[in-house]
This record gives sequence, structure tokens and C-alpha cells, in this order.
Amino acid sequence: MTEYLATSYYCLYKTDKNSQELQHQSKKEPKEKDALWAEFQWTEDKLNEVKETLSNNELQSSIHSNHHSGRGQYMIDKLEKEAHLNWDRFYTSHQTNFFKDRHYLHKTFPDEFGCVYGNVAEEVGSKVDGDIDNTHGGKKIGAVTVEEMNNVEPFTIVEIGCGVGNTVLPLLELDPIMSVNDKNGEPDKRKICVWGLDFSKVAVDLLRKDERYIQAEGSGRAFSGVWDITKSHPTEIHSSLHKCSNVSLLLFCLSAVSPEKMPNAAKHVAATIKPGGTLVLRDYGRLDEAQLKLSSSRGKMLSENFYVKHDSTRVYYFDLNDLEKLFGKEGAGLECIEKKYIQRVYKNRSDNSERRRVWVQARFRKPI
Repeated sequence: MTEYLATSYYCLYKTDKNSQELQHQSKKEPKEKDALWAEFQWTEDKLNEVKETLSNNELQSSIHSNHHSGRGQYMIDKLEKEAHLNWDRFYTSHQTNFFKDRHYLHKTFPDEFGCVYGNVAEEVGSKVDGDIDNTHGGKKIGAVTVEEMNNVEPFTIVEIGCGVGNTVLPLLELDPIMSVNDKNGEPDKRKICVWGLDFSKVAVDLLRKDERYIQAEGSGRAFSGVWDITKSHPTEIHSSLHKCSNVSLLLFCLSAVSPEKMPNAAKHVAATIKPGGTLVLRDYGRLDEAQLKLSSSRGKMLSENFYVKHDSTRVYYFDLNDLEKLFGKEGAGLECIEKKYIQRVYKNRSDNSERRRVWVQARFRKPI
């Protein structure tokens, strides 16, 4: 295999002299100093090879094949029953140190978050709620006073599966007032309000201890709660959650839910969105390298495309049809705006290894 590397391009990545597998611009993978990545498309041969590998691993990876009669189902039921405990243990162990903050929403979802990031302060945090003092009415937030902000209509963002706030907290660092155009095309102001909801009480408690959250909560812009989306309608968490969001977020959250419980979860998530609002989703995709690795381990597959990881949390690998069935007109009743695979090959220059990552990304709108 030959690799050609230009100053800004990771190109002509070949499997032989006559076949070009991919040729795309490269960027640095932000989490891995020595890794380069490029978009890729499966060749027919490579796709068939990966599918065959997954199929061949099915017997050894099945939890039923690695336990005596009935023991496999017992383990599946136990993992389901203790799912919240396993996520609590995860966050108790890792605290706020496992995931990095997400500052890319305006790039990944510009239609939904471009306006939200449009009023970023010159220095992050310089115009946020730390400047607010409700006892001093003349304080300014962006271009409005505190009293005026209290009368500004909210622009509500709801993140389901917020963890310790790696998306919520960067949003709260932005200027709390954003500019939008009203129905007549005239400029108007909105107050950015953010809900953070998670299955793990430990994660939500850690979010609530962050100073950025505390300041925003004090000005009525930050809210949080513990929510099992497979069981409860959002009104059972708080009455204001029903049809409140301009944008709801599901980022690497739904994959932790048992497949048979996903339809209810999808309907409950959709219930947070106001008519005309949008759901944005990103999660793990079918044939991701992590799925292939799990499939090569004994007893990790709980059901088709659904696995248990070493820390007893679980993960499902989606294809695009799964998302349409869950959230489309025959599922949660939303209209699909976009759905696609994100496929990247990562090359680590330090050891010459490579990984193929696959994610799914989608946007759905609630009909007006």
C-alpha cells in the first residue's frame, strides 16, 4: 500500500497501482496529535470484506453462545436493569475528564446553530452571566439590560444525553443574547436558554456544580434534570419541556438504549420539540471499526448490532434506515431534512496504524 502526503492533502491513498480508494483533503484529528484523517467511501470489495468479517464473528461474539442455557438472557436482563448504575459508575470514575467540550455545532449544523454562535463575545465568557447582577439594573448583557433580557423571548436548546455538559457548557459561554430575523425579516433578539438532560444522576450533579452552569441558572437560562427517555414523557420531568425547544440534540446518546426501547425513546425526544423546531442527531454508524473490534471479542454481542462494552455500558450501531424508522413519519412523526454517513479513515503517523470510523448524522423537523 502506497501513501502520498502533501502539505495540506492526505491524498492518493491506494490499495494497488490501479485503484484509488480515496482522495480527500486531510485535517488533524483534534483528539490525537499524530493522526490525520480523510473522508472515505467503501469500495465494493472492502465493504464485502468487512461485512463478511462481522458475519464470521457473530457466533463467538454472541452472548448466548458464550453462556450456558438461559445465562445469556439473564446477563442481558441484568445489564438492562442496571443500566443507570453502570452510567453512574462511569461518571463517578471519570468525573468531567473523559469527553472534551464540543465547540463545533455551528460548523456541523450551521442552519440550527449559525445564529447561536453569531454573537460570540471577543473573549469567551466576557459577556456571559458572570457579568449579571440582578441588584444592579443598569448592567448590560450584549446590547440589552438585565431587565430587558428578562422580557426577551427564549431560544431554547434541549440536549438529551448531556453527560457532564460538554455541549451545554460551551453554549452557555456564548453571548446570552442572539439576533434572529422575525417573520417580517426584521432583526429581533432571543435569549439563549439551555436544558441538559441525562440518564445518569451523577452526570447531572457534576453539570450542576460547574460555575458556568450555576451562573446561567441564576439568570434563568440553564436547566437540568435526570431523564430516562425510554420510560417518561418530558412533562414528567418538567411541564415546560413539552414542545419547548427550537433545537433538540441527540449526540451519541440513543446508541446506549436497548433497540426494543428506541421507538418510545424517539417519541419522547420528539415531544420536546416545538412545531417547526429541529432535532439534530449524531451517533455511531454500522461497520464502524469499534463495532468490528467488539465483534471479535467473546460474548459482547447482546443482539444484532448491539453490544456491551468493557465498562458494562452498551452501544448500538445504526444505519440510516434505523433513523428514518425511529423519527420519520412512521415513527415519531418528524420530517427528515438530512441523513448521511460520516466516514473517515484515521492515519496515525507515529505507528503507521489506521482506523475507519463511521457515524450517522441526521436532522429532522417537527411539522408546523
